[in-house]
Amino acid sequence: MTENIFDVNAFNKWLVEYEEEQKNPKPKRGRKATKNYYFNIITEQAVIAYNNESNKMKRDVIYTKYIHKAFLKLAENIIHTFKFYNLPGGYSDIQNEVIAYLIEKIDKYTPDKGRAFSYFSIVAKNWLILNNNNNYKRYKMHTQLDS
Repeated sequence: MTENIFDVNAFNKWLVEYEEEQKNPKPKRGRKATKNYYFNIITEQAVIAYNNESNKMKRDVIYTKYIHKAFLKLAENIIHTFKFYNLPGGYSDIQNEVIAYLIEKIDKYTPDKGRAFSYFSIVAKNWLILNNNNNYKRYKMHTQLDS
């Protein structure tokens, strides 16, 4: 596991080194990797830098550049994988609510809890399950009134 980045300046320095390393990779045997993961090591280190930064402007830049797209895709994949289509509101409303909840919980992530992707996917799934169950209870309690 790579070292943890403690602030935005250190993250930016690490990012330059990482991108430089990716331009000139060490030769490997076998087939070249073709996957471009949406939640990768850069996103994970950005989450750590976001949590350790106190300046709001720098946090916003880090979130906008590196974290938002990953959260958007994560929410989309969780909704489609577990078929949470019956929640109140449209699809984009549900997706935005999941992202808002992930932003609320972003400060609770620490690297000792495991990978950021695993942590946030479980948090999102649990939140969607909770909302789905509450919505189903409301649906069952609602009775039709005949006049």
